[in-house]
Amino acid sequence: MNNNQRRRFSSILVLALVILGGAAASAQLGNPGNLVSTTFQPGDLIVSLEPGPVQWYAPDGTLKRVLLGTEPGTGEGMAFDAAGSLYVSRWCIDSSCSTGNTVEKYSAMGLPAGRFGTGYNCNPHAILFDPLGAAYVGLAGCSGAIVKIAPGGAQTSFPVAPDRQGAFWIDLAPDGCTMFYTSWGPNVKRYDVCANAQLADFNRAPVPGGTAHDLRVLPDGGVIVATGQVITRLDASGAQVQTYEIPGEPSLWAGLDLAGDGTFWAGNYQSSNVYRFDLATGAVRTRFNTNTPGATVVGIRVKK
Repeated sequence: MNNNQRRRFSSILVLALVILGGAAASAQLGNPGNLVSTTFQPGDLIVSLEPGPVQWYAPDGTLKRVLLGTEPGTGEGMAFDAAGSLYVSRWCIDSSCSTGNTVEKYSAMGLPAGRFGTGYNCNPHAILFDPLGAAYVGLAGCSGAIVKIAPGGAQTSFPVAPDRQGAFWIDLAPDGCTMFYTSWGPNVKRYDVCANAQLADFNRAPVPGGTAHDLRVLPDGGVIVATGQVITRLDASGAQVQTYEIPGEPSLWAGLDLAGDGTFWAGNYQSSNVYRFDLATGAVRTRFNTNTPGATVVGIRVKK
């Protein structure tokens, strides 16, 4: 979300969600044996909430646990590494950016495991891991760069071209070089992280709504991207070929992820509803509400 929205909602929502999340988490933590034996499983759905807590769902949308971390900051983009640990990026929550501004790690059992990476100049928003174990973190503020953290901690910064909000959401193509990203603007942008070079925008025309958010590169070379009022599918040439929407749902759609079975999950920031869509037909397979206030659901991630 943009800075004005965050200032507007932060003071109200942080307290409300910590209370809600704490109650749910306490119920789950009442059985330590069950907690220790439970790890993230393929198909599990993870939902990050702007005030900080993270919800862990089964593939059918049943809530398993609410994860309360130890690092302050908003809940934003997420990723799993090869070992099954979860990473949640956290924006600053004060004007000096001294609180938050980090990436928090959780173990494969969903237990807080400290910070990941250092030196984010402000507002890490999206994160992913490549097959070789390198992490890429998109910075929504300050430089707006994409930071690569290689195994061992060496960092490289890619000065990607912005629309309005730096490297807001990111996804790496199967070639391991083409980074697709959005910047709170009307485009799906690209950067070659192997050649360290900006590429032409992927989309042929501005996306519907003009505010591109989370995106995933599809197996056929196309892209699915949340674009405000709708979710938009682009083919391999960057042409718009399909949209997905729910009558009556407010703008905006934010996080999304592919389930790997011809469906994808998407979260609506304003309504706190989460839907599972059939990628081919647009039919809704599953839906649920996170039972949190509106303007809280941000990131969506499926454990592969």
